[in-house]
Amino acid sequence: MNGKTNTMKTAFFALAVGVALASFAADGGNALFADGKTSWSIVVPDGASRHMRYAAGELATTLKKISGAEFPVVEASAAPQTDVISLVSDDTGAIDDVFSVKAAPGRIVLRGNTPRGTLFAVYAFLRERLDARWYWPGETGEFLPKLSRFDVEPWEKEYRPAFGLREMSICTIWMHRHAPTERWFPKVFLNCDMNSPEVLADIDFVRIASDHYVAIRDKKIREAHPEWLALVNGSRSGGAGCWSNEGFRHYIVSNIVAQLRAGKYPIANIYPADTTIRCECPECTANPDKSARWWSFYAKLREDIVKELPDIRFAGLGYQEYRDVPGIDITGLEYVEYGQYNRCYYHNLGDPDCPSNVHSMKEFRRWAEKAPPALYGYEFDVFRSHVSRPLWRVIGDEMRVFRDMGLRRVKTELNVDLNRIAASGVGPALPKHRIFQNTSRLSLYAWAMAAFDPDIDMDALVDDFCRHVYGPAAEPMKAYHNLFADAWGAMKKHITYYEHNPRGIAADFITKEMEAKARELLAAAAKAAEGDGRAAGEVAVEAGCLEDWAALAEESRKARLGGVILELSTKVSANTLDQCPWLPSKARRGIPQPTRFKICRETKALRVFADCEEDDPDFERGTDKHDAHTNWRDESIEIFIDTGNGFCRQIAVTPAGGVWDASDDDLLWDSGAKATPAFSDDRWTLDISIPYESLGGEPRLGDRWDFMVIRNGGKHASCGWPIDAHRDFSSAATLVFR
Repeated sequence: MNGKTNTMKTAFFALAVGVALASFAADGGNALFADGKTSWSIVVPDGASRHMRYAAGELATTLKKISGAEFPVVEASAAPQTDVISLVSDDTGAIDDVFSVKAAPGRIVLRGNTPRGTLFAVYAFLRERLDARWYWPGETGEFLPKLSRFDVEPWEKEYRPAFGLREMSICTIWMHRHAPTERWFPKVFLNCDMNSPEVLADIDFVRIASDHYVAIRDKKIREAHPEWLALVNGSRSGGAGCWSNEGFRHYIVSNIVAQLRAGKYPIANIYPADTTIRCECPECTANPDKSARWWSFYAKLREDIVKELPDIRFAGLGYQEYRDVPGIDITGLEYVEYGQYNRCYYHNLGDPDCPSNVHSMKEFRRWAEKAPPALYGYEFDVFRSHVSRPLWRVIGDEMRVFRDMGLRRVKTELNVDLNRIAASGVGPALPKHRIFQNTSRLSLYAWAMAAFDPDIDMDALVDDFCRHVYGPAAEPMKAYHNLFADAWGAMKKHITYYEHNPRGIAADFITKEMEAKARELLAAAAKAAEGDGRAAGEVAVEAGCLEDWAALAEESRKARLGGVILELSTKVSANTLDQCPWLPSKARRGIPQPTRFKICRETKALRVFADCEEDDPDFERGTDKHDAHTNWRDESIEIFIDTGNGFCRQIAVTPAGGVWDASDDDLLWDSGAKATPAFSDDRWTLDISIPYESLGGEPRLGDRWDFMVIRNGGKHASCGWPIDAHRDFSSAATLVFR
């Protein structure tokens, strides 16, 4: 009796629902929804995969937020004949994405060449037809309209992103995982870099095995096979391994094959560890071309790996000492990423007045002749702290350049702060304006959207962002953001490499006039946003970002005004070392080992004499070789010079007298510096001579050079003169040539 009653109840419910939907259809016409109701269903294939059901769930959830209506998800065999949104995947298994939206009264088809492509089609439909936006990760970055009705009109569009692979690589976080950020990626059409298992189960992102695989990390292996280790300073001690040793090669291949099998990766990008001394044995160094050494060894690794995994595809990374274009052919790779940390982040890539970018692009284009090119970018690493980076115009320019170069892939690093994760328990919660994904949210969004469509109009993107995020305050906030971008692009200096102290350029970037105008625009925006809590809150985030920059600018101005000014006479006879005063070092933190300096002008060179106390008789003196990769680490004297042209010359000298030098990140620059070391029981000294010729010529009367000297001290905190600044030229001394 109960079964019969339940059956009757079910039949009655179905009939009632059918009558209600029929009534809606009669009244709704072409409406996808109206007044919180819908007759439409979301249709997935019979036996749909979890990936397809995730796409359907995203569509149903978002439509409900917009309309208030419940959209049922049904399989194809149970679908009605009309009023259906069909999710279709061609299941090609392709890496490149092709997807489309096709709408007509009674039927909408969201198709992808893979389930990932179908998910992209869902987001494209929601963005382009219903004005949905996801500007940054998490619910706070979601901006959806509230609509009472939406009519389906004939409309169709196919999407083929210019770059086959588009990735923001999660960094500075354990295991490179952050599920909210990873779930944001497909909403802005990024298709690589998923590490959280629960996200990978839902989204079939392109998986690329990309890591510093070529190294011996296991202590037991190092102890059992010392012959596999790199020969460094005459002993087998380097974890980078001996690339000419067959045992080491087979060990690396075995490890890589196991990881590739476990992860079922379609592509492998394999490279050595960062900043590690490579093997110095005669066999490994027989070829003087350091870059060619790696690429030749990588070819051997790939040859061995494909014997085990014949379907695997390979990519490469032009990076560290093997970023230089090698003098050998490169074949068999899907692409080679160029680690473009040698570009200037203020100026467009084609700017003829920006030598950094002229040099960087010359090298990048040479790589593009060697192998299919790709980008490994560091746009968001330029500063070490949270400050906002108004990069969208730079990004728009670079993506068009990269499109024209035919790049296969674009990638940048995305720092995720642990403090944004409530359960991390790491440090105090950060205010919203100091969480990196908030401070530079417009630039991050612009990067993702330009990677999807390099022809995107950046002015229109900023306008779209401001309209959604700031609501009634859109106009003054657009003017505010453009003010920042104008000031950024007009910088007379150049900034390259990464992790700069932003205070060093703050006074040049945030001038008093610009700050006053920014405050005026923020005040107008705050007034316009009154009564709109969300818009007011987002304006407040930008106000916090301005306060941080303004504070840095004020610190920068004070540091410059209160900095050391050292006059060097044009009469060389007045600058003999004995007559120069000792300059004591200072420390940012900790108790450094006492260090003092003298700076002297000579006929053809600038002379720096460093006197360093040493409490460890067995301290590491380093190598006396030129441009060894550890010369600027551990114990060393570092000198930073800006002669007034905006470029940073960096010269590091080991206690043994080895020199490492670069002009910004032009590693080919040779300072010509010579160093004479001396040692006693409790101290060591370096007498360093830097030819004026390498610095652009002999200083002229009235020239003013920014100058820093820093001692890096092993287990002790760094000390320096005037302070531990590391390229923060607001803390530099000024050399005035009289």
